[in-house]
Amino acid sequence: MLRFICVAILFSCQIISFSQNKTYQFGDSIITFVERNASSSSKILFINVHENEWTSVEALNAFDSTARYHFVYLKHSGLRRVGFNQKDNLHSVDPNRIFSSTGIEVTLNQDSSYSKKAEKMAKAFAKEILNFVTSSSWIISLHNNTPNNYSIMSYLPDSSEALNTKEVYINEKMDPDDFIYTTDLSLFSKLKYLQINVILQDNENCVDDGSLSIYCGKRNIPYANVEAEDGHLTEQIFLISELINHIHPQ
Repeated sequence: MLRFICVAILFSCQIISFSQNKTYQFGDSIITFVERNASSSSKILFINVHENEWTSVEALNAFDSTARYHFVYLKHSGLRRVGFNQKDNLHSVDPNRIFSSTGIEVTLNQDSSYSKKAEKMAKAFAKEILNFVTSSSWIISLHNNTPNNYSIMSYLPDSSEALNTKEVYINEKMDPDDFIYTTDLSLFSKLKYLQINVILQDNENCVDDGSLSIYCGKRNIPYANVEAEDGHLTEQIFLISELINHIHPQ
């Protein structure tokens, strides 16, 4: 049976000590990389690239109140996409779609316009993020979603993410918005055994959308995304806990 945890959260969204900020100039925009516990001996990196998905930040802070794990998240405009000007041309990108040339071109065209210069700037921004990724042995992304938009159901056959899916396990007792997405077969098998919503990425045949999961899957970097509905704080803490228990058995 799926094990649920009851979390008593006396948490005021405070910044954990052991933190430092690094600013990055992206066109005329300033992006702040908030980095916590950079000196951690753990090779696990938690990362959040969408500033408007704040429940995930709260969940990690509550789970890791003693700052054991390296955690990086972005602050800029409070929005999902990052906007920047290049010679008076306004561009914007989804920070989770800039880890390939294909992804950059698509994300630039979605809400702005493409140019070679804008692509070059987006690649430089991606490199700043990847500096954290390449020094870690496990990458754990933290994301939030909204109802009726994106869920584990998106990975079923004939659904929008089917081409990226190797296997999927759905526990009908769980909210479909709360799940773990991974590139790692061992993690998938363990979570399936525990009856936790989980998706295994098809690392060989996945569609290159420029996301961090595709980047890691193509390079054999162990990756997981802990996804939960916006506001599902307890559920996201539970998923983080189960994930860490597999990577670092207690």
